[in-house]
Amino acid sequence: MPLKSSFKKVVITGASQGIGRALAESFARRGADVVLVARNERKLREVAAGIEQKYQGVKAHVCVLDLAKADSPTKLKQFCLQNSFEVDTLVNNAGYGIWGKFNELTLQEQLDCLQVNVTSVMQLTHEFMPMLLASRERGNGAYVLNVSSTTAYQAIPTFAVYAASKSFLLSFGRAIHHELKPAGVKVTNLVPGTTDSGFIERAGMQHTAEKAKKVSMTAEAVAEIGVKALEKGQIEVIPGGLNIFMAGATRFLPKRLLESAAEGIYKK
Repeated sequence: MPLKSSFKKVVITGASQGIGRALAESFARRGADVVLVARNERKLREVAAGIEQKYQGVKAHVCVLDLAKADSPTKLKQFCLQNSFEVDTLVNNAGYGIWGKFNELTLQEQLDCLQVNVTSVMQLTHEFMPMLLASRERGNGAYVLNVSSTTAYQAIPTFAVYAASKSFLLSFGRAIHHELKPAGVKVTNLVPGTTDSGFIERAGMQHTAEKAKKVSMTAEAVAEIGVKALEKGQIEVIPGGLNIFMAGATRFLPKRLLESAAEGIYKK
């Protein structure tokens, strides 16, 4: 039996694997129809087929887009309109990191990272806001879930652009939480630490894999914590006791010490 929920029509970016895939499952388990967005069509169709087979009555739509392209947010909105998919929940989950020194990475690959992690989130939130407000006018819920990272709490040498992008995302999400609260739109910021999601491989950080295994959470656990926090309208949630402790420590320990420690963890 599906869980009782006010989520009805959910758009999830980065839904082909990891936290995004787990979030799609979590919303579908609550009876919500979903639009799954990512670049990999084969993986998306596998996720969609699995959801529709597992959760009777739930519809899973596939929208293949590369959010590194500036017109993708507009195309996603058009897809929803063309399919009469009246969005009440937007999940900005798509994001990735690139490991390496700023001056040794190409400018374009770092700009692409910012497009996905920062600009597309702003574009999508702005594009879908009329739909979310319309959902509230119909007497339904309206929600935005932004997936940040505990790297948002400090600068990280060799991971400079990713950490900075997640700092932006967390600050942006907290700000619009307050702005949209009077309109009844709930904005929650999910701030996971290391998660078993395929992130390390794409970032080119295989050298940290063994260390990561010791503190990694499952994508399913992270996703469920995020969805429950969104239901409650929490402004921010950090999954895992260790991650909560480490995030808190960044408020008190000297920045130089934290940055040197991070450099030691991430370097080869």
